[in-house]
Amino acid sequence: MHLTKSLAGLGGVAWIGSWYLMYLEITRWHHVKPSLAFNSDMAPDAHPGQALLLLYVACVGAPLVVLATAVNLIIHSRRRHR
Repeated sequence: MHLTKSLAGLGGVAWIGSWYLMYLEITRWHHVKPSLAFNSDMAPDAHPGQALLLLYVACVGAPLVVLATAVNLIIHSRRRHR
């Protein structure tokens, strides 16, 4: 139970952090377009690096982790109250 809550907390931090970094990528650094496509206009031969690809994974994965742990906590609490 404690591990699930810790995982939810870490997932929440990763969720907020990754979405804030994606916001910066779109608005300040312009590596990503508002459609979330990589901005290849900056350099024709440029490809997204590992850090940017990891950011895409974190933007999708972190909310899924939070959702899965929340569902797990709800199911676990309902079983305990029976």
